[in-house]
Amino acid sequence: MNTIQAMIILNNGIRKYGTIINGVSEGRIKFIPTADILALEESQVNNLIEHISIDNIFSIDTFLK
Repeated sequence: MNTIQAMIILNNGIRKYGTIINGVSEGRIKFIPTADILALEESQVNNLIEHISIDNIFSIDTFLK
């Protein structure tokens, strides 16, 4: 599974910190609102996945420290 840690800022100003999974598909990204997905079991990961529409995203920052 390809993942990248990111901060997503939505058009309404909400910031989400977590992990993007496998890039963009069908105009949406798969996002898990936690940076440490390796500590979770697979069943927990599947329950946490959010599908965020590209149209709702203001910016994505992957240069986190």
